Amino acid sequence: MPLEEKYLSLLNALIPQATPKALERLSVLFDLVLDTSRKINITSLKSPMEIVLKHFADSLSLVQSPAFCARADAGESACDIGCGGGFPGLPVACLYPHLPLTMIDSTEKKITCLRENAKALELSHITPVWGRGEALAQASGAMRESFAMAFSRAVARLPVLCELCLPFVKKGGVFFALKGLRAEEELADSRHAIALLGGKVAEVIDVSFSAPCVDLSLFSAEEKSIFDEFFLAKRAIIVLEKVKNTPPMYPRAWGKMTKKSL
Repeated sequence: MPLEEKYLSLLNALIPQATPKALERLSVLFDLVLDTSRKINITSLKSPMEIVLKHFADSLSLVQSPAFCARADAGESACDIGCGGGFPGLPVACLYPHLPLTMIDSTEKKITCLRENAKALELSHITPVWGRGEALAQASGAMRESFAMAFSRAVARLPVLCELCLPFVKKGGVFFALKGLRAEEELADSRHAIALLGGKVAEVIDVSFSAPCVDLSLFSAEEKSIFDEFFLAKRAIIVLEKVKNTPPMYPRAWGKMTKKSL
């Protein structure tokens, strides 16, 4: 079941960069998300309003970064690390269908479904990869420091996320961490890790959405409540430049990363 026009209008108001073709792909993606959720647990969100706001619009907050848009427009290589059921990578690919995007997750079933969904969306530039990020980014691995940009959402606290993701980014590239309420706190705890891993803080973007010019009377009271909650939530994109190569001993095993972060 594709998205109703009122949800597409809302999404277009929140993400004005979305072309009619991109909105068409996002409508198909909505149907694919619901279908995939019947097979495996990729999201607890079920209503159209929740998926449109908390998965699609939140994922596409990346377009609020000029650095991301410039690199995506140029078709530079990208990597979504810990993509789960496809977020933020699939919505991003709906906007940038020619972006060479590698999507990594450690759950084989999710990668299998992701591969099927990418095919259904005719996103031929997506490469789904099953594996643990910390293993794929080892100094001897082919993916080590091979991407112009990487991004990740809802995977781990920033000190751990930096150790997991920065090794994928080549020197001169950028890592975008999509964060929520505790972004500044996590950044303060990550200064040492960022420098040690070869990164530098470029900017912290406070994500904000303009109030959409849509008829809210079309939505139920419950949907309006979800809408209000979404607008009040604090979000940020932490943008890290890769200024030097990551030392070969990183990333460590997941257990070591999470038990004693850098």
